[in-house]
Parts: sequence; structure tokens; C-alpha cells
Amino acid sequence: MLPLLTLCTRGVLIAVYRLLGLSVRIIDDPIDQLRAHRRNANNILFGIWHEFSVVGIYWYRHRRGSALVEDSWKGDVLAGIMNHFGFKDFRINSNNSRAYGRGVLGFIRYLKDGHDGTIAMDGPNGPARQAKPGILHIAAKSGALIIPGGAYFSHAIRFKKRWDNYQIPLPFSRCHMVFGEPFEVPPDFREREQEVLDELNRITDELTEEARQRGRAYSRSSALISVKSERLERATA
Repeated sequence: MLPLLTLCTRGVLIAVYRLLGLSVRIIDDPIDQLRAHRRNANNILFGIWHEFSVVGIYWYRHRRGSALVEDSWKGDVLAGIMNHFGFKDFRINSNNSRAYGRGVLGFIRYLKDGHDGTIAMDGPNGPARQAKPGILHIAAKSGALIIPGGAYFSHAIRFKKRWDNYQIPLPFSRCHMVFGEPFEVPPDFREREQEVLDELNRITDELTEEARQRGRAYSRSSALISVKSERLERATA
């Protein structure tokens, strides 16, 4: 049985996630783009930076999603939140190779069965925005399409003292998400692993920057529309 502290923390965070999910506006929702990718493949493996991992839990709720979760107190809390929103968690233990392997194998089987998954490519402990080899091996073994993505929040709390600069959007803020084309893992990726990871890093950074630029452009456009509306109201008053 889970400790009371874990259950209470889960309950509070689930309420927070629901508030964010109901109030944060997603601009240009990319779900149709992802459905098109799914028609061409059995499953999808999302690749994002750890700092934006909050965005997917509510947005991709109840769509057969899954993720790897560290076997720890924080992992217990996160798993409860994910389960609440229809995700399946697979536990890994970075300090125990056998437990780590069991979790990854379970994740791969789940993907092979036609489900989707998400990997924070630089997690769980960084360095930030440096993809680790795991996503390449999991994609190759499961046959999943890697879909790299970036995000931008118009207003967010940024935890600058964390290794990943983790971000949590504020209620009623905007979220811009940008997903790229499927990233193909070459058959010889093991022989040039770092080269392939560098390419994946570059693409994901570009998508993150594109999301930021879209967000800034949207803000400028909204401000301009607001100014024009004010002038029109004054002119007709």
C-alpha cells in the first residue's frame, strides 16, 4: 500500500494537471498531423526535452500513451498522475541493470502491440537537451516512428535551479507545440550512434525554437489586433 504522503501528493498534482489542461490553450493543435503519421505506422514514439514533459500528460490523455518512469518516490507520484490520465507506466531503476532492462523490455512490447510512447530524451538526470541512446534502441526494436517535438508556453514557471529548467505553464496561458517529420533510425545506428544522436538533438532544438518563434509571433499579432480594436472603438464612440 502506498504511503499517505504519496497519495496526497498525487491527488493535489492531479487537480493541478486538470486545471492546467482545462485552462491552457493549445494553439494549432497538431493532433491531425500525428493521426496522419499513425496511418503510416503501427505506433509513435514521441521524443521531447525533459523540461517540456508536463505538456503531454493532459494533451495526450486517454490515447493509449505510455512512458518510462523511474522507480522512486517521485516515480510513484508521476505514475499515479499518468495512470489517472490513461497512460501506462513502465518502471526503470537506473541503479539496477536487471530492473532497468525489465522496464524497457515491457515498454518495447507495449509499443509493438500498437500503443504510443513518450521519452524525455535527456532524462532522467541530464545533461539538458542532450539525447541519450535509449530512444534509438527502443525505436529500432519496437518499430515505432520517432516523432521529435518542441513546445513553448506563453507564461510559465521555470525552475532554473533544476538541471532541465523544468517548466510548468500558468493557468490560462497558451501552449504552442510543433512536431517534426518522423525521424528514421538508420540500420547502422550502432556504429555511428553519436552522429545519429547529434542529428536528433539538432532537429529537436530547431523544433523547440520554431515553437518559441510561433509563440512570440502569436503574441505580437494578438497585441496588434487588440490595439486596432481599441482604436476602432474610440473612432466609433
